[in-house]
Amino acid sequence: MKKSTGIGKLEENQNATSLSLAPIREAMETNFFGLVQTTIAFLPLLRKSTNAVILNVSTDMASNAYQARPDAGLQVVAYNTSKAAANSYTIALAQELRKEGIKVNAVTPGFTTTKLNNYTKGGKSMRAGAEVLEPWALLEKDGPTCM
Repeated sequence: MKKSTGIGKLEENQNATSLSLAPIREAMETNFFGLVQTTIAFLPLLRKSTNAVILNVSTDMASNAYQARPDAGLQVVAYNTSKAAANSYTIALAQELRKEGIKVNAVTPGFTTTKLNNYTKGGKSMRAGAEVLEPWALLEKDGPTCM
């Protein structure tokens, strides 16, 4: 199974009108298909848990409502599209697994300085980004799903 860590392909041309298909296919393979494959692989174990949680890491840049705003930031088509697809899958997964009591959410840590963005200054530390995700990963049995 391919290791599933997010990629941005930010060094590639990601203009919507002149995008090469290679970067978008690579981003989709990792950020979407990798997420789906990993989820399916772990579902048998999650179903045995008494407090299963699936937490997908998202981004503001995957929000169609956010990206449609005139003041939206980066329009990086490969990354944004792959993460938007992951958000859609997360919603479908949450709806399907709700009856089994498995909590499924997507959360964005906000702009975080990481390898993904070539350690761009101005973001929160990786520790601070992880601290945003932590409560969602440790949800109690009655915690929210599909948020």
